[in-house]
Amino acid sequence: MATHQALNRAALAEFATKRVSPQMVVHLAQQAAQVISCEAHVTDIVRQHGQRMLRSTLPVEPADQLPPLPSIEVFIASLVDHSQVQVSILMCSLVYLGRLRARLPRVVTGMRCSAHRIFLASLIISAKILDDNSPKNKHWARYTMVSNFEGFGFSLPEVNSMEHELLVLLDWETHVTEEDIFSYLSPFLLPIRQRIQDQERQRKTESKKLEQELQQKQRNREWLALVILPFSSIIQILIENEGIVFMSQ
Repeated sequence: MATHQALNRAALAEFATKRVSPQMVVHLAQQAAQVISCEAHVTDIVRQHGQRMLRSTLPVEPADQLPPLPSIEVFIASLVDHSQVQVSILMCSLVYLGRLRARLPRVVTGMRCSAHRIFLASLIISAKILDDNSPKNKHWARYTMVSNFEGFGFSLPEVNSMEHELLVLLDWETHVTEEDIFSYLSPFLLPIRQRIQDQERQRKTESKKLEQELQQKQRNREWLALVILPFSSIIQILIENEGIVFMSQ
């Protein structure tokens, strides 16, 4: 039986060849939304003591006066469609989302599009780490425009800023290990790993069955040899005896 690490590597190799699925997008959206709690009416943040903080008095605008905001799931699906990003790059962003979630205090609250910003920054960093030919930030800025959500999108300065801010929050820890990937992609690797194990068990069962059949055939041949050889000897003796009888007559 293959080791756990070998199974994970085999599952990851297979997963990396897949196309981006709706299930992947949903999972990414859920993870991005869990990084920070977002206030629907918060539209701005300011710096305090060198850190980006919410205003002490949050600017509140009537909901009907705010521009339409795509859900994080719709935003991610749109980014995938525009950028044609590979699964490996897309899912690697989970590592940065997880690290940021672990670093941020639970009391921190973001503005209504913070999850969108955090995911985009995570995706940009992931692309730059894994792909030397990743899109430039000016391209990512264009990719943030979402159909049917006029007025939504991030400018190049905003994209540059959110990327830098995420790097600072991560303390520039961008290295991703194999164990990181196995951990954060576990929901997707588990069913592939189980199928590989099932196939391996089936192959072993079939191999054992074939071996048993060959052994049985060998035993049958040996048995026949034990039976036929004495029988042929008896025939030979009878022939010889018949010859003796014939000559005596």
